[in-house]
Amino acid sequence: MEIRNFRLGHHLVAFLDVMGQSERFKKLRLAKTPEEDAEVGEVVRQTAGFVLDLRRVFDEQFTAFEAGSPNIKRHTKEPLRPHFIGISDSLITSVPLRNDGGDLVGIVTVYSALSAAAVVMLTSLASKHPLRGGIDVGFAVEMGPQEVYGTALARAYELESKEAQYPRILIGDELWRYFNAAIAHFEKQDTPVGRSITVITKKMLELVATDGDGKRILDYLGQTILDNAGPGGRHRDYMVKPAYDFVLAEQKRIKTTGDAKLIARYDLFRAYFESRLRLWGIEVQKD
Repeated sequence: MEIRNFRLGHHLVAFLDVMGQSERFKKLRLAKTPEEDAEVGEVVRQTAGFVLDLRRVFDEQFTAFEAGSPNIKRHTKEPLRPHFIGISDSLITSVPLRNDGGDLVGIVTVYSALSAAAVVMLTSLASKHPLRGGIDVGFAVEMGPQEVYGTALARAYELESKEAQYPRILIGDELWRYFNAAIAHFEKQDTPVGRSITVITKKMLELVATDGDGKRILDYLGQTILDNAGPGGRHRDYMVKPAYDFVLAEQKRIKTTGDAKLIARYDLFRAYFESRLRLWGIEVQKD
């Protein structure tokens, strides 16, 4: 076995998974007619094609965030881009929480990861693809340029696979503690960097909401995302409205299953959405 030196440290990991892909894959077959070829092509577009598009959205969000942070770039030469890797229909973002480029770099890069996850969640829903995820902090080692391995990944995966239960992105306890510890520490430092880190961390706390069952979630429809959406209603018309229509359709579909537990979860899903619609100038639809 080859002897390797690994660097163990704290990392933030966001693990997102596109739901329902296996059901779509069941429609794949070798086409024998032009009609079947068209049908199979649509399945491929809605599976592999969609996942590739979602990976591109992540990359575009990272690029836009870095380009929009000129003041921070003056303090460091380190990139403000999270690590990112796609594995099948799972999307994994990670940020090493060390101060190689200064404390400000890690905090800002975490903000980039959370902001991108929020946009990807909304993009996925607007495209009629439910998405589930978890974000947490823990120990990990870097196995490659973009890949981490350890408890940070395990925690994020467990939040997604075992606790989220329906389309949402859960925020882990360790990440919540990280935010509050950062504020407590840097509020005491009367320096430009300390003040900047405090402001940014408080902004990230505003990206966290409490869902109807008491779990902390990424608030992808909240005021912070609205503030970053830019002028005009493009974000509202092309993302929030279609996503809301999809939520209503999914809730209606779930009700036909008669699964009381699943119906209750999708009631919570709709309730979160409708609790934020007024921010976007969208009316709640009555049943």
